[in-house]
Amino acid sequence: MTSQPPPRRGKPRHGGRGGRDEPGRVSDLGPHQQRRKAHGNRGLERRDRGREPAHLSDDVTKELRATARPGKGDLLVKVFADAAAAYLDEDYPEAIRLGEQAKHMALRAAVPRELLGLAYYRAGRWQEAARELSAFRRLSGSPEQNPTLADCYRALGKPERAVELCEEVTPANVAPETYYEANIVAAGALADQDRLDEAIARLESLELQPENAEEHHLRAWYALADLLERRGRFTQAREWFEAVAAADPDATDAPQRARRARLR
Repeated sequence: MTSQPPPRRGKPRHGGRGGRDEPGRVSDLGPHQQRRKAHGNRGLERRDRGREPAHLSDDVTKELRATARPGKGDLLVKVFADAAAAYLDEDYPEAIRLGEQAKHMALRAAVPRELLGLAYYRAGRWQEAARELSAFRRLSGSPEQNPTLADCYRALGKPERAVELCEEVTPANVAPETYYEANIVAAGALADQDRLDEAIARLESLELQPENAEEHHLRAWYALADLLERRGRFTQAREWFEAVAAADPDATDAPQRARRARLR
């Protein structure tokens, strides 16, 4: 029996760690499942349009200089800042071009691999994205990009590997929004294998009735509603779609999905 949608409390708080689109720790779970831009900048700040270089934190600059080839530190910082600015402006071909340059100036640096992997991901180039995000995972020791990497494996027709990567993400080693994202991706990968009941149970294991719903809660509600609808549990699907629509009616097609489920 699925848990009940929470009482309607108005729009969610959009807080936490900022936009996952901002590389440097950047995460994004975009095109494959049309995910929203979520958490986690580590050291980047968007500046005014006109393609000024992105502002890098001291930690990111220090990492780049420490891993740069001899005599390439200043150039690497500039190229990476330009690549990040291109990414933030959604100019993914340019972000890829500059990201590749940055990577080859510092093969041991995790940050350029992360940016490059996300740019490839946004461009729908799953194989290249998986390669670079795997390198980020190896170099950084961080599972923060595992949900994005797992989504690449889903797109490549390897849902079993996607679930394995999501299993590495725990509440102890990532922020809440990343943990929820991992469970959403894992549920999708289970559904890819026609394991709908397991996918639903995966999402139902999350805290779905927080005192203050944030964006990652709404994303889990929507994913759960979609799976319930696929399973033929239309009344429960409608209730969760209605919860999403009540919290933020313009963010998704939840109002339309709720109406459609009501007619089933």
